[in-house]
Amino acid sequence: FGRYTGNIKGIINAFYVSAKKDGACPTLSKEELRQLIRQEFVPRGLQTIDKMLQLLDTDSDGRLDFHGFLVLVFQVAKACYREMHRDSKARRDHCEQL
Repeated sequence: FGRYTGNIKGIINAFYVSAKKDGACPTLSKEELRQLIRQEFVPRGLQTIDKMLQLLDTDSDGRLDFHGFLVLVFQVAKACYREMHRDSKARRDHCEQL
């Protein structure tokens, strides 16, 4: 677990740093989510952010809690993995680099 601890702490810190900007910590507003995605990820478009928030905002309060944020992070990780490993050669190359 040790080598992943720093990454996990980074994810948690990114959430709380963004969530406290409007003083309503521990949830992200739509604008905080937009800023976080612009800063940390390469968004496909702002409409995508609205759709993501709509899907992840389970109680329809316009805010995203930590659980919803983790779902977002894992979806982005899966998309990045698919992009990086489109073919079997890329997967082998990646494994050899580790």
